[in-house]
Amino acid sequence: MQKMSGADLAYVLLELARLQGKRIARIRKTPEGIFLFKIGSEEVLFQPGVRLHLTRQALQATDAPDGFVGFLRKNLEGKTAQEIARVPGERIVEITTRSKEKLVFELFRKGNLILVGEDGLVYACLQKDDAGGRMVARGERYEYPKATLFVQKTPEKVAFCVQENAKGEPVSFSIDSAKGGKRFAALCEALDYYYANQREESGAQKAAEERMEKLQQRLASQEEALARIDKERAEVKKAAEEVSRNFDMLEGLLALVRKMKKEGASEEGINQAIAAYKASVKGAELEVEV
Repeated sequence: MQKMSGADLAYVLLELARLQGKRIARIRKTPEGIFLFKIGSEEVLFQPGVRLHLTRQALQATDAPDGFVGFLRKNLEGKTAQEIARVPGERIVEITTRSKEKLVFELFRKGNLILVGEDGLVYACLQKDDAGGRMVARGERYEYPKATLFVQKTPEKVAFCVQENAKGEPVSFSIDSAKGGKRFAALCEALDYYYANQREESGAQKAAEERMEKLQQRLASQEEALARIDKERAEVKKAAEEVSRNFDMLEGLLALVRKMKKEGASEEGINQAIAAYKASVKGAELEVEV
C-alpha cells in the first residue's frame, strides 16, 4: 500500500483549510486502527504512518473505544479547530484548537497521534517514541524530529490521478499529471478512491515495506552524516588555507612570544604586545584571529 509523501500532504492541507473554525464534533476509531475526526460536517481520516485526508467512506467504528480515544473525546470534542497547519518540511500536521491544545498527526515511520497541551507537554500519545534523539511520552515536552536535508519535489504540472491496472484496480496515486491515470477534482477524492479499493496486504508485502522504510531511514541518516563531514572538511580546509596564507606572520608571533616568555614577561604583558595582531596567549596556547 502506497504511503503519502510530503508533497501529497501539502495539497491535502489546502483541502483541510476549509475546516478551520469548525467544531470537532466526534472522534472514532475503527477495529483496523484508523482514526476518524468529524469536523464541522466533514470527516478527516488518519491512518498512522500511511495517510491523512478527508473521506466519504462509511467506516464502522468500534463499539467500545479504548482509553486513548476516550481521552481525546473528553479533551477535544466540542472544541473549535482554529488552525490546521503542516510543520514545514515534515510529514506532520497539527490541528490547534481555540483553547491552544494541539492534535499532532505524524505520518513518518509507523506514525503517531499526539495530544499536546497549551504548555507544550504531551498529554497523550498513541505510542511512545524515543527514536531520533527525542522522547515522545506523556509528560514530556513535545519536540519535532531533527531536520533532514531532504528537499521536497513538486511536479511541473499537478493533477490528482490514480493509476489502475488492466483489471481497473487502483495500483498507485500521484500528483504528477505526467503519470496519467484516472483524474479527480481533489486529491482527497483520489486518495479516498485509491485506499478504499486496496486489498489486504500479504505478510511478505508488509515485511518488504518495513525493510524499505528502514533502508530509507538509514539512507537519510547517512546523508545527514555526509553533509556534516563535508561541512567539517570545508571548515578545516579554510583554516588550513588561512594558516598557510599567514604563515610568516604566525612564525613571527610565535618567535616573539617565546622570546618574551624567556625574558620572564607576564601573560598580560605578552597579550598587550601582540594585541595589535588580534592575538592572545592563554597558558600554552596562542590564539590568532585571521
